[in-house]
Amino acid sequence: MGRYDAARRDLAGGGWTASTDAGVDTTAASPDATAEPAIDETAQRLLNLFFVLNAVPRPLTTDEIIRDSDLGYGSPNRASDLRKFRRDREKLAARGVFVAEVRTPGASETEESSWTIDRAQTFAAGGIVRADDARQLIGAIDAYLRIPGSPFGTPLHTIRGKAVEALVALEGVLPEELEADESEQPRTSAGSARANARGTTSSAAPDPARAAITDALWTAFSLRRAIPIRYVNAGGTASRRAVCIYGIFSRAGAGYIAALDDASGEVRTFRIDRIARVGALRGSYRIPAGFDVRNRLFLPFDLADADTPEVLAAFSFPAERTAAELAAITLGRGELTQQAEPAPGWTWHIGVRNVDAAASFALAHARDGMRPVAPQELVSAWRARVAQVVSAHGN
Repeated sequence: MGRYDAARRDLAGGGWTASTDAGVDTTAASPDATAEPAIDETAQRLLNLFFVLNAVPRPLTTDEIIRDSDLGYGSPNRASDLRKFRRDREKLAARGVFVAEVRTPGASETEESSWTIDRAQTFAAGGIVRADDARQLIGAIDAYLRIPGSPFGTPLHTIRGKAVEALVALEGVLPEELEADESEQPRTSAGSARANARGTTSSAAPDPARAAITDALWTAFSLRRAIPIRYVNAGGTASRRAVCIYGIFSRAGAGYIAALDDASGEVRTFRIDRIARVGALRGSYRIPAGFDVRNRLFLPFDLADADTPEVLAAFSFPAERTAAELAAITLGRGELTQQAEPAPGWTWHIGVRNVDAAASFALAHARDGMRPVAPQELVSAWRARVAQVVSAHGN
């Protein structure tokens, strides 16, 4: 899920629908007027305006804002949208979010204004974050950034930089435990705590070209603008297409986007490190109210050759496992049932396309009590892997 999408969708009151790599009908079903509360359009517009201005890398012009229907403007009446935008700024200010006008030095009075979040007034003043808080945050981010391929590296590096700056301000010096990490990173400005703080351990240092592509994808997603990409599939075949990004996620050490693809007309999943190039942003789009990126989170045994048939597999878990623990393993996929007979426990039924990967998945979760039950091919593959592990440790 995107950095701001959860709150944005929650406020909008939208539901979620499932989707698969094979594509999905993105036409939302007609809502039942009695099933959902009315959407507060003003609240949605205020939240959208705050999120977009807070996420974009540059101030947005007046025209960019009032012509954007996704933000809640874009009516045929420009004067009405200008008044609405002015009232929205006042309402945000009353809630502690200040939108500042930005003018280029020397610009004429008739030149169009741009707008951004006044961070000095909007965000918390110093003194709230303690040194221990900053250290814990830096440690948590560093641990996550050691996982290669995460699409969240760029925003997390930014947050980490601010945490290090806060720590330096509190203690007057970069703490010793961070000096080793920082010394491994190239510095663009020796005197800049921000430049130093953007690094982490050397294993997490992003490739500049790859980071630029990831930044462009985040910008397109935040602004809800289509973006052209040059994509190279697993077989090495390159293609050009424009995508409307519905969500960004990471899985098994790689980053992915779930996006409506103009080449196929379907919602598909694209691996970020296979995007070789991106182009200039295009027109705006809306994410269907029923879309849920969580349904794009695949499991290792989903990946197989296109002609590999799916088989129904069953796995068992002990009764002491909680529903929340199992949800973290199953990702809410398949059918999970709890039974009392013949022995208390859980059974998970799910379609599997790669039996070997499913056996490895079960072995990886053996400490959780996960065991394959059916089909026999899966059970045999699991037993073979157990034997390999025992043999390896025995030697």
